[in-house]
Amino acid sequence: MDEIVLKNVTQEGVPLEVTYLPGKGMNMVSYKKGDIEVMDLSTTPLFEERYAGLGSLIGPHFHKRKPEVLPVLSNEDRFPHIARIRGKSGNVDPFSHGVGRYAPWTYEATEHSVKATLTGKDEWNGVLLKDIENQDFKMEFQAELQPDGLHLNLSVVSDSDSVVGLHYYYALPKKSGVVRSKVQNNYIAIDKVLPIPGDWGYDQATQELNFTLDNEADYTFHPFPDATQGEIILDAVDHQLKTSFVSDSEECCFQ
Repeated sequence: MDEIVLKNVTQEGVPLEVTYLPGKGMNMVSYKKGDIEVMDLSTTPLFEERYAGLGSLIGPHFHKRKPEVLPVLSNEDRFPHIARIRGKSGNVDPFSHGVGRYAPWTYEATEHSVKATLTGKDEWNGVLLKDIENQDFKMEFQAELQPDGLHLNLSVVSDSDSVVGLHYYYALPKKSGVVRSKVQNNYIAIDKVLPIPGDWGYDQATQELNFTLDNEADYTFHPFPDATQGEIILDAVDHQLKTSFVSDSEECCFQ
């Protein structure tokens, strides 16, 4: 299987290594600092079954499309994951979270970086990707492994409104942890905007969320005070992972 391995070292001399699979949706299957593995490798079976798990991408659409806009593919047998999904869940979006996490990407790589592109005019198993997405599009992904960490850039231009993002599964070696981030005092639950509950560790004065991961909240949060950028700390007990993000759009959020 074709893979890209980026390597570098921290200023303290600790090795950094990132592994991507460009032929499998540019999935990031490993991110290591010395002996610390950031990715949750227990999700590998999800990746092997239906391209989920590990370091998946989102785009050009997010989650599951409405049935009326799903593509009609006469050659679904060319995509074995579809049968596995429908066998468990019935008639659902066969490319949940967008074709970007499934299809092979075109790329150029160096020791420290990779640039990759995916367009609606690309073919996968004899099918144009724009026929899977019901629109033409161009997604661009760039990763550069620097001494201070992994720098990512992900973008999309498309015929219709689109969404791009990261759907990375991070490791919790101690089976517990905390997510910290300054967010607006509300969250989105499907089609409702609600105030953040008091037991979610939200500090009204600082507007910082301290969410313990023995709870569950698959909801949407928006950064504060700037709607276009923020920082998320994952305290996994054995290590901390900082994600800093900046967006060109105010439709910028995380779950």
